[in-house]
Amino acid sequence: MACNDNVIKNMANEISRNCQAVNFTVDPEFVIYLIDLLLLNPKYGKLFAKSICRSNLDFFVKECVSLLTGDETSINTLKLQYMMQTNYDKLQNLIDKHQASIDQCLKPLLTEILDDGPELEDEQAQKKLFRKISIYIILSSGLGNPGSIVTLKEGMAALESVFSLEDLKVFVTLPRSEKIPQLNELMQITSGVRLFNRDCKKGGEGIPDLPFNIIDAGKACISSLSHSLIAAMQRVNSLTTAVADTVAVDDATGNVDVLVPPTSDLTEKDYNQIFELLAFNRQYEVFIRKLLADVETMEQDGTKDVEKVKIVLEELHTAVKYKAAVPVATVFPLFSKLWRVWRSMQNVMFLLSTVSRLMTALAHVSDQMRIPYGLLDKMLEGKSVVTDQERMSEPVSLKERLSLGSLTYLCRDSSGEITDRQVKYLGFCALCLSVGALVPSNLKVGVIKSKGTRYGFCSVKMAARFNKDPQRYVNEILNYARNNPHVINLLNIADDMSEVKHIDNLVVKILPKKQIHDRDVQTDTHPIDGYIEKDYTSNLWEWKRRACQLATIVNCQTHSTQTHYSHLRADSHTQTAPPRHRSLQTRSDAGVNTAPHHVLLWGLRGQWGDGQHAMKLGDFEKKNCE
Repeated sequence: MACNDNVIKNMANEISRNCQAVNFTVDPEFVIYLIDLLLLNPKYGKLFAKSICRSNLDFFVKECVSLLTGDETSINTLKLQYMMQTNYDKLQNLIDKHQASIDQCLKPLLTEILDDGPELEDEQAQKKLFRKISIYIILSSGLGNPGSIVTLKEGMAALESVFSLEDLKVFVTLPRSEKIPQLNELMQITSGVRLFNRDCKKGGEGIPDLPFNIIDAGKACISSLSHSLIAAMQRVNSLTTAVADTVAVDDATGNVDVLVPPTSDLTEKDYNQIFELLAFNRQYEVFIRKLLADVETMEQDGTKDVEKVKIVLEELHTAVKYKAAVPVATVFPLFSKLWRVWRSMQNVMFLLSTVSRLMTALAHVSDQMRIPYGLLDKMLEGKSVVTDQERMSEPVSLKERLSLGSLTYLCRDSSGEITDRQVKYLGFCALCLSVGALVPSNLKVGVIKSKGTRYGFCSVKMAARFNKDPQRYVNEILNYARNNPHVINLLNIADDMSEVKHIDNLVVKILPKKQIHDRDVQTDTHPIDGYIEKDYTSNLWEWKRRACQLATIVNCQTHSTQTHYSHLRADSHTQTAPPRHRSLQTRSDAGVNTAPHHVLLWGLRGQWGDGQHAMKLGDFEKKNCE
């Protein structure tokens, strides 16, 4: 893939600069977190699959800037996830990181102690090295500040009681690999001595009262988290009730849609806004519950450590009571044991302070969210708010139970009751998630197991529909998560998204079939008044001729031309005589009779041969008479 870590870092810097250009400040590390989620969508991932084109990069940067500066709810959800990912981990991992940071800070001083090798006769250099070891032990143990003279003197006195200057001469001669374990052992014993002196009221300058503080801090942290959880659940219950009844499945196609009441002025955009608010509050709830569970564990561990400290101190007092000298083999292990228990309490206090800081940061982001109560009241009109416990324990009728028996993938787990932690998507209804609605499943309905994964549902109808084609609805959830990256880590489906990031189309929407009916329709005889076009003709060539004529007329224009001989024109006058009506009388009327012809040329028509001849008409008539 063309997008390596350096390329993504450069993208994040460019996006941050573009956001600053519009007076919007964003952390580049948070932008990197957002880019990693967006690249799971092939719409953006394929832009940089082979090479990086400047036009594609500009498009991606523009999309990221628009997302960061526009959609506040989903971005705040991503901020919660980023805070938890960067500032929180498993408790032991947090302790290890904290100890590693302390060791890293003390590494220069430790290196100086290990490399320092004063001469045996140079007593001043040996005392200087002894002082450095005391400072290192105080800093490493966290029991006070060596900058305080009283604390430093107390630390040096405790070290001198278990590690004399003669022992220091032997320490200098040891190889480097053996010095570090001995320093750690000295730190434990010396710290145990200081803690014992504090309990005896003979020292303890700069050492906090952890047994008291750890109990008090644990109770305060639990109380604060509990109040935050109660407030979050009130918002979650209201938002869930508002959208729980709006998700419906089409029986014919199986498409999951959001039903908007036709009588209200609500739109699908309003429901999507509530879906995003519900996702934010659910994410906040998940983190608060996680922190609360960890703090309860910390409080239990802290209480046990306080009891252990009391027991170890009693053992120490018993070991040294009324004795002028105590064997090293007896008392040193007790000092080390006391220090290890105290270190455990220090770790608990560090975890409590980490949780407290993180809780404050999460609450700051949560306070920025504003719920549109006017819109929410419209959705809740005529409904009563239902809690998650009530929704998850709704009874299932006998008829619905019988219908569940026909489901192919219904999970019948006889080992025990299934909890929401064993169900995919944090126990939310799988069908409702395909449109973004986080509705808790009713485990009394049962779960459907497909490809080794359990899925829960809020109703029997949803379970029956999912049973027909499980993979289709799983793909719809992944497709929704592509376009809404804030739900990827909320539902813990980052691995599933990585498996399908090269597939362009995960979902094919099934269109409803058109229903055709045969019906008779009676129409009016002449619903429109008749009109006869006089110039109408059915001859296509006539229409073409008219079109050509009109095209020719359009291109014609009337103009006049002045010639050289125009000035020679002159007016001419013509005299005419009007016609006259006259009648003429001839002298006489007379008629003339012409002499008739009595000769006929016989044989011109219809006769063959040369017998043509002229004959008189009188002879011809006589001949005919004969």
